[in-house]
Amino acid sequence: MLFYYRIDRSLAVGSPWCRWLISRAPTSIVLRCNSTFPPYHPTTKMCLSIMLEVFKERSYQDLVDVGCGSGVLALAGLKLGVERAVALDIDPQALKLTRINGQLNGLESRLMLVKGSAEAVAGSFDLVLANLPLHVLTEKLPELCRLSKAGSRLVLSGFQDLDKPLLQEELRRQGLKDKSWLSADLVFFGDSPTGSFTWMAVHAIRDH
Repeated sequence: MLFYYRIDRSLAVGSPWCRWLISRAPTSIVLRCNSTFPPYHPTTKMCLSIMLEVFKERSYQDLVDVGCGSGVLALAGLKLGVERAVALDIDPQALKLTRINGQLNGLESRLMLVKGSAEAVAGSFDLVLANLPLHVLTEKLPELCRLSKAGSRLVLSGFQDLDKPLLQEELRRQGLKDKSWLSADLVFFGDSPTGSFTWMAVHAIRDH
């Protein structure tokens, strides 16, 4: 699948056929993908945008990517300076694709793959990433908090603008502070089944 995009002029993501374009960016990620795990959805792009802002604040030692798909978020974290990344997914095909992409980017030695969801991992991380459907995201939010340290950053997406009040309430219930929100439209022919074309992502902080 042929695709290419840039985030804030500093991060380029694309298929191997676009390697010559990708390599011109300060940070570049080469990805193989399929229609099941598209790394060019607005939610992915918003997560990457938030990650770029997060890494301007300070450095991070480790991260966990829950529902890694193609592995783009975990690989972006490694490219931006994280020493170790753990990528989780319940789908073995996602883990296979993430492993391939780790090798394409020369990052396989710093990338750990785990079959399962958030419950499959112990310990805590500086950065928690999750781009998941709303019902999964809200269900897993307590586990995402468990995986975060005091002062950790959480980058969450997979929900729409109509869902923002619900997610705000869930964040508050888990003791998380929402620092910033992003929104982006996905336009296609026909009516949206949810009544909205707008997707969102949030940068949350665990203060204690």
